[in-house]
Amino acid sequence: MPTRTPPYRPYIPSALRNEKNPLKLEGLAFGQAFQTLFKMSMMYSVDHPAASRSMQQSLDRLLPFLKEGQPFTIGFMNDRLVLNRTLVTQTNLTHLQVELAKRQIAAITFQPGVTLKEFKRAMAQITLRPAVIAERGGIRKYLAGNPIEGIRIIPAAKPRGDDEMLDVGTDIESYLAGQSRHRPESVSSATGLETLRAAARAKDPNRFGGNPREVLNLADEATRHVLADPEGSLTDLLEAMTQLLTGLQLDQLISALSPGQQSDLRGQPPRVVATRLMEDSLAGWSVDRLAAAPPGEGSVTVEREVLDTLLRGLKATRTAERLLRKMGQLVQQAKMPREEFERIRREVVWSSLPAREKQTQLMALQVYTDQDFARLLHQVKEAMTARKMAEVAELAQRYFAVLELAPSAARAEELKRTPQLLSLLAGVDTLELMHRLAEPLTREILSDTHLHWPCHRASANCLAWVAQNAGHFEDFEFVRKVAMDLKCAMALHPGQHADCCGRVLAELLASEALDRLIDSHLQRRGEPRWAKTVTALLAIIGARGAEAVFRRLDEEPSASNRLPLLRLARSLGPSAVEATRKRLADPRWFVVRNAVYVLGDTGDPALPEHLRETLRHPDLRVQQAAITALLKSTAGGRGEVLASALPKLHAGVLEMALDELTVLKDPWSVEHLHSLILMKKKFKAGILEKAVVALASIPSDHAAHALDKIARDPELSPSVRKAAESGLCNHPSGSALEWVTKLNDCSPEDVILEGDCNADDLTGVPDNSAIAAQESPPASQTIQ
Repeated sequence: MPTRTPPYRPYIPSALRNEKNPLKLEGLAFGQAFQTLFKMSMMYSVDHPAASRSMQQSLDRLLPFLKEGQPFTIGFMNDRLVLNRTLVTQTNLTHLQVELAKRQIAAITFQPGVTLKEFKRAMAQITLRPAVIAERGGIRKYLAGNPIEGIRIIPAAKPRGDDEMLDVGTDIESYLAGQSRHRPESVSSATGLETLRAAARAKDPNRFGGNPREVLNLADEATRHVLADPEGSLTDLLEAMTQLLTGLQLDQLISALSPGQQSDLRGQPPRVVATRLMEDSLAGWSVDRLAAAPPGEGSVTVEREVLDTLLRGLKATRTAERLLRKMGQLVQQAKMPREEFERIRREVVWSSLPAREKQTQLMALQVYTDQDFARLLHQVKEAMTARKMAEVAELAQRYFAVLELAPSAARAEELKRTPQLLSLLAGVDTLELMHRLAEPLTREILSDTHLHWPCHRASANCLAWVAQNAGHFEDFEFVRKVAMDLKCAMALHPGQHADCCGRVLAELLASEALDRLIDSHLQRRGEPRWAKTVTALLAIIGARGAEAVFRRLDEEPSASNRLPLLRLARSLGPSAVEATRKRLADPRWFVVRNAVYVLGDTGDPALPEHLRETLRHPDLRVQQAAITALLKSTAGGRGEVLASALPKLHAGVLEMALDELTVLKDPWSVEHLHSLILMKKKFKAGILEKAVVALASIPSDHAAHALDKIARDPELSPSVRKAAESGLCNHPSGSALEWVTKLNDCSPEDVILEGDCNADDLTGVPDNSAIAAQESPPASQTIQ
């Protein structure tokens, strides 16, 4: 009987084997599996079979943490393992800790719904060699340019210099007493002081003496700096302030405040005191910012900035009434316009409403003003963050239902700002919702009876956002449907859609999505239906799609992938012309050859002219591809292009070119064929005889004259001269009789005569001189 593979059991330290806390036990089990995966991915790659098995095992360990709809975080801080909000001391994850530290990664957060593909992409990123990450601008810059849906990689804080000193701001006994009151997992008040100093950008520790007034000034300065930074976290700053105040004597600190503040804060816990101090700084910063705003459009921008900042502050302090009351007092003292403050107050009050109340009010709207639309965006953003997808769908569908009933002019204006909503809706959980929202947009662009061009253009732009979101999550079937709808819209009014549907088609997929589409084509190469979908989508996208295929083909290291990529490029048709033409001048011979293969299948009418220089390429394989492409082509002018390249062709393809010229009978090739024959010392007699046969096949007086010259040339081999005379005797041009007569009158030393060739043999030959004269090249090319 076959033996069964035992299930994967990660090593767990003995100190935790009897642990009753399931988070610690299961989190450590995941950490062990994750560490093994990290080693495998570094040693091989994320695509290696060993890494694939380890990756599935790690994901299986992770999924139970995400079933409750909450994210899961794993990382390291102060030499301890971080599992969500819990710090674990005894672990066996030293290797993982060291490798993450090398890459300056503090923690990794996994969101519910994370897929194996996203998990794999994250592993590919974090297992990059530290030197590679440094070359790409460091971990922060690299992660900013490579976001992953469902996974957040948190960079480590920048280390402080070894020469920096910490001033705790109080006597050591008070500091240690404050330390003893902390929970085991809390950060020390010294860390809170460091955080405030860093936020306040206080470089010189000697300037901070630690007295109450300096602490208050430091807190105010730190808050104002964080408020001015859109990426600053007021919540983290509030935690740092609370930690600092916990280790201080609050009575001394409160005594440095105004009498009104003292009565309000005396006896309050550190958290409340820190919150009130932040509220005061927030209100003062907001009023100062409004007072300094320039008139006109500038004031609107500043008002929006202040409102966004107040909303950030409310997330941290969660007390809107006191903040607004304090701000109203400051506005009155500064004698500022009350209307400006009232607009901000209404928005702040709105933001403090329960989410269900906001949802109800937004769903009842029949028209969305600028203010209503801004509230809609904020509510959708909040619901997306909380992953309340049912509420997101309700709001979005309600907005589109109101939008579709609006008059054309109003609808056009609404559609211009709709991409703001669509960008917030982007996500893997909203793909089906996006499909439904695309339906009214598609009806708009396909409407022929009620066509409104502003609405049409705006709808096409919105469809681009929907398609790009679908492409980001590899919903390529839907992207193809959008592309086909845009193509149908262009067919309704040919020539009028260059700046709307045509532009959108070119931008339908981002570069990363195009690369993933090509990857999926290679992975599913055995599925004809999928290959048809990929080919159709790339062909509709046009030049950008072909460029992505060629870029992948040029750099593909695997021989098994190059042939499918070449077939894909050849199936794109005319849309690949631009990408192939650019590569004809590439210094790499295989790139040029592939471009010639594809260009020969595009039906390009200018193919011969584009291959003129390629036929002279020094590599035989490129010349073979170019000759083959010209043999398959029916474009005019290919005879002259072939003939002009004859002296540069390798022997292996020269005969192919001469055979083709014999069939084409192109009058423009006479001069080049004659020049080739005159290069008598370079080519064998058999090649020259083929050139004479090709020359004799051309029904023009110009060709007959060339044959006469060849027959009279004593430096040519007898077999070549005999071939020229024979061709002249059987030539259909009207002047052939004259040249044969002159040959008969020459002495034997001047020409080698055929025994059965004389002028009487040409009496039955039709006179095609009139036709040949129309096809002959200009007189400037007459043979001398």
